[in-house]
Amino acid sequence: MAIPNYYVPLLRWRAGEYRAIKRLSDPCRQRTVPLIEVLPPDYDFALRQPKKHIDEQLKPFGKQIEDHWPSRPALVDAVQIDAPTRMSDGRHPLTFIFDDARARELALVPVTALDRDTAYQHSVAGIVAADGRGIGLRCGLEEALDPDFEMHVSALTAHVGCPADAVDILLDLGSPQFDPQNPLIAIVASALASGGIFLSARSVTILATSFPDSLTSLQFGLDVLPRREWLLYKALMAALPAVARRPGFGDYAVAAVEFPKGDMRFMRGSPNVRYAIDDAWLIAKAKRQKSNNNHAYPGLCGAIIASGRFAGAAFSEGSRYIDGCCLGTEKMGNPTTWKWVATNHHITKVVADLATLSGT
Repeated sequence: MAIPNYYVPLLRWRAGEYRAIKRLSDPCRQRTVPLIEVLPPDYDFALRQPKKHIDEQLKPFGKQIEDHWPSRPALVDAVQIDAPTRMSDGRHPLTFIFDDARARELALVPVTALDRDTAYQHSVAGIVAADGRGIGLRCGLEEALDPDFEMHVSALTAHVGCPADAVDILLDLGSPQFDPQNPLIAIVASALASGGIFLSARSVTILATSFPDSLTSLQFGLDVLPRREWLLYKALMAALPAVARRPGFGDYAVAAVEFPKGDMRFMRGSPNVRYAIDDAWLIAKAKRQKSNNNHAYPGLCGAIIASGRFAGAAFSEGSRYIDGCCLGTEKMGNPTTWKWVATNHHITKVVADLATLSGT
């Protein structure tokens, strides 16, 4: 079986992320299918309540997809929204999202999992009936290895009215213990070679990340972090038996599994630029100052460029911005700026890596 050449980055749909995918080149967009986790409203720690009602939080979502990812498919998962949450008119949040998407003629696919509650699965069933685009099925490795996994999946697909060949399996490893790597490869390979839904599904994608929850342990200046999920994927492709399903590749872009949920008034990280390179990330980090932290970015960009690992300004829009910031032709920006820069370049780099690996 050929190695799939599409890429599934998991995005939390913050401004930096949707600005990143809007700036992707057309060839890169054609090979990217984002998995979007819809987030609940941020919490106001001063007032001790959500900053927005769920209606206000979700109302812009469809327009943002339309503006930043038009005419392209995406997988949408509402797992981060608390199960009892409902829109003011009583609709399930996922139903609201897809009703709006349908009116805008967006090509979205709902994502569910075996452990979602009855209301969530009912919402998915309604979406499948209305759109006919199938479902994304997100599962962990332990679930996939359960002897009853096939039975549970069959029951779910029957419940939501989705045939097996319209299921996109998202085997989410999260942030696993990458060392030792060979036993992990053997376990994943055994799941992929088990046949059943892994053979009949429309697609199968492996998701994982090794990006750390915090960069506090990194030195100031330049540091290198291996992209362990990419190294694992390449080794897995080489080790899979001929009969096993070849999965696509997905990761959490330049983010960890867990994301900051504390009081942002007191959570201020050091200025940093994250840059994907062959098999790793190059991290340029400066010491945090009491003010004007954005003044560090031209120097950080200069360090990336001088490292010998810079792909060139023409490689991606993120690379172009790094080059411009170093030269003074682009603004020093803010954390949202550097999120889109890192994410845009990362996606472009992974798509290029997959093209090389698959020979396409």
